[in-house]
Amino acid sequence: MANWLHKLFTRPPQAAPHDPEFWKIYIQSINSQPAAATPLQDAVFVVFDTETTGLDTKTDKVLSIGAVKVQGQQVLVQDSLECLVHQEVELGNKSPEVHGILPSQVQEQGLTEQEALQAFLYFAGNAILVGHHVKFDTDMLNGMLRRSGIQGKLLNRSIDTAQLAQRLERFRHSPDSFNRSDYSLDALSQKYNLPTEARHTAPGDAFTTAILLLKLLALAKKRGIKTVGELVR
Repeated sequence: MANWLHKLFTRPPQAAPHDPEFWKIYIQSINSQPAAATPLQDAVFVVFDTETTGLDTKTDKVLSIGAVKVQGQQVLVQDSLECLVHQEVELGNKSPEVHGILPSQVQEQGLTEQEALQAFLYFAGNAILVGHHVKFDTDMLNGMLRRSGIQGKLLNRSIDTAQLAQRLERFRHSPDSFNRSDYSLDALSQKYNLPTEARHTAPGDAFTTAILLLKLLALAKKRGIKTVGELVR
């Protein structure tokens, strides 16, 4: 009864008349997201990662976006996205020591924030978004939306592979009875023998996380999880 009333009184998201066309197309796609009963083998996942000027989602900015699609227990390597984002990087910023993206690269080769958003949203559509600590990456993209004058946020269902790994591996244990560092991407990469050659680049981390997702989907199947609704809480 509660779910029925929620659907009755919840209006579907709408774009504003002045919003750019790519955002209107995105909102239309979000209004037809796959049903909760969709089998996992039919679901489309977009695994993505961002490299940024720092870790403050309010003040730092996206320098690079990498994404790849997963469907039917396969990483669709040919269906991927990679782009640099034009930003003015402050002198002395230490982030290039982590991801290797030089200020000159994003200034000379980067797309504008709105162009990068358009590319990502066309690529992602209404797919389930997946990331390792995905909230950070979605918050960073939502910041790009605000700076582009769009009064909205990403509305896709999402999965955090760190949380999903904890849930599937420790489904009979207390949620606080483990070391959270055991669920970093580095730790899980070692545990599941994942590729790490391109760590700390957006495309490389997206690919590593996509392989991790496949491992976790196989584990979910063993746990009796068969549909999108059962996987995405």
